[in-house]
Amino acid sequence: MLSLFRQALLCLLLLWLPFSWAAEPGWLTSADNDHASVRLRADTGDGGETRLLLDVRLEKGWKTYWRSPGEGGVAPAIAWKNAMPAVEWFWPTPQRFDVGGITTQGYHDRVSIPMTMPGKPPGRIAGVLTLSTCKDVCLLTDYPFELTPAAGDAAFAHDYAQAMGSVPLKNGLTDSLSAGYRTGELVVKATRAAGWKKPDLFLVVPDDASFARPKIQTEGETLWATVPTSDGWDGTGPDLRGRSLTLVVSDDGIAQQSTVKVTEAAAVPAPQDPFVLWQVVLFALLGGFILNLMPCVLPVLGMKLGSILLVGQQDRKIIRRQFLASVAGIIASFMALALLMTVLRLTNQALGWGIQFQNPWFIGFMALVMVAFSASLFGLFEFRLSSNLTTRLATHGGTGMAGHFWQGALATLLATPCSAPFLGTAVAVALAAPLPVLWGLFLALGVGMSLPWLLIALRPGLALRLPRPGPWMNWLRKILAVMMLGSALWLASLLPAHFGSATGKASEEQIAWQPLSEEAVQNALAQHKRVFVDVTADWCITCKINKLNVLSRDDVQAALQAPDVVALRGDWTLPSKEITDFLKRRGQVAVPYNQIYGPGLPEGKALPTLLSRDAVLNTLTEAKGETK
Repeated sequence: MLSLFRQALLCLLLLWLPFSWAAEPGWLTSADNDHASVRLRADTGDGGETRLLLDVRLEKGWKTYWRSPGEGGVAPAIAWKNAMPAVEWFWPTPQRFDVGGITTQGYHDRVSIPMTMPGKPPGRIAGVLTLSTCKDVCLLTDYPFELTPAAGDAAFAHDYAQAMGSVPLKNGLTDSLSAGYRTGELVVKATRAAGWKKPDLFLVVPDDASFARPKIQTEGETLWATVPTSDGWDGTGPDLRGRSLTLVVSDDGIAQQSTVKVTEAAAVPAPQDPFVLWQVVLFALLGGFILNLMPCVLPVLGMKLGSILLVGQQDRKIIRRQFLASVAGIIASFMALALLMTVLRLTNQALGWGIQFQNPWFIGFMALVMVAFSASLFGLFEFRLSSNLTTRLATHGGTGMAGHFWQGALATLLATPCSAPFLGTAVAVALAAPLPVLWGLFLALGVGMSLPWLLIALRPGLALRLPRPGPWMNWLRKILAVMMLGSALWLASLLPAHFGSATGKASEEQIAWQPLSEEAVQNALAQHKRVFVDVTADWCITCKINKLNVLSRDDVQAALQAPDVVALRGDWTLPSKEITDFLKRRGQVAVPYNQIYGPGLPEGKALPTLLSRDAVLNTLTEAKGETK
């Protein structure tokens, strides 16, 4: 019985993959890394050269790297001993791995990397292979080796030919290929008569640059890949124009490696899929409409309704003209925002929804405007636009329309620190799209926000159904004045941060927030922890709603204080390139932005703009993954 048990145990050990690797001849393992096994072989053929083959086998979930790892990792390398001819490596087509917004290029499971060297080597080939392998953590392992080249080994010849079959071709996939550069972006264009099915792009990254994940779009036989570039720190990276760049284009199992000279980047056309474009337009309309329900706009809406109530016996024509003037103010303001975003893009500045609230001059101006509205409603004075205009800013009747126009404009400007549902998607697409699409989507946002105002303009009878004027209207004026004054005080409270002053805010949160960075996300994941990301700003009203309604709840606070949870907060109150880049990597241009990572969500999961208790707690549970 004991003998039978021993035999069964031996069979199980032989079937266990890592044990079987080590048992095969020529495979090398390391006591410091039991997740990988390597083997080197060599053969001297009749072609006057020596062929080598590096085999790497990895446990499930582990990966190693291509010749150009990307934003992290180390490529395999060999330090040869003794005098050796130059060795040429042939790299199989890699795969892309994205974790926490960082993209790398490499291999998983198994890869065989063929090499050649001219002539015959010394009797024995020796050296040290350095291999980087990563899963939740990364290991850099050295494998000393020594081998004698075989001659005419049929098994080696088969394996070598199979490995060369996975190496990209020099031509045959693309009919034309070019690359261009503009500040912060590399644009690759390729054509293929047969069209594209599942295209991908892998780049050999220069030493002084860093490339993010390519954004690929196809139309018929043409492919465009837009690659965000940087210097890996805070800059946009070097000017690549005039340089030679090596890249691999792959599609549905076929790959081609080419070297191209980088020229000036051509414009990338907007996506031609009408369903996608109309879907984004719908998001823009819905997002603009929902802005009317956000607390940022309520004071202006209240003032607008108050302007009707304070003038008795208005006819439908006047009401229609007043609301149409406000609609014109809303549309004009969104066009002004589109112009601002266009200028920022052309000058390579940061783009984002509500970024004007990062400017103290804008905040101060808006605060003064709100004070003026409040004072006017309190009856202290009547504020006029200029000596040439006689229409009062807050109209109290008559036929003047300028005041109503500026009410619409003010509502738009106060709406920009709010991120309504659907808004982030529409704005993100707009800011990345060609300029005509950007202007069109901002127009759709303006139309969406104008819908309630247009409704009253089309049916003035709705406004005429409001209660008749009476003594209660004086109380309404005071309520509206207080609302305006509160908005002015809120705006003024944003200014100290711009001058390095302490705001004196005492947070009631018990969460140990840490500064947000890509490195912090990766470090937490490497320790098998969950990560809660909160990107916020003092001027973001939606952020404050999320904090009050969700993040300040006792059960949510307790969940975020769990030992395996790392809470990272990014403050976008002031301009921050690191926060801007963090959002850009995730296709975001607005705050609030919340995301959760963990063993069960290594790629991260974004939460809705308006948080809910269940969304936060359920996603934190999902991030735990399977219990080991």
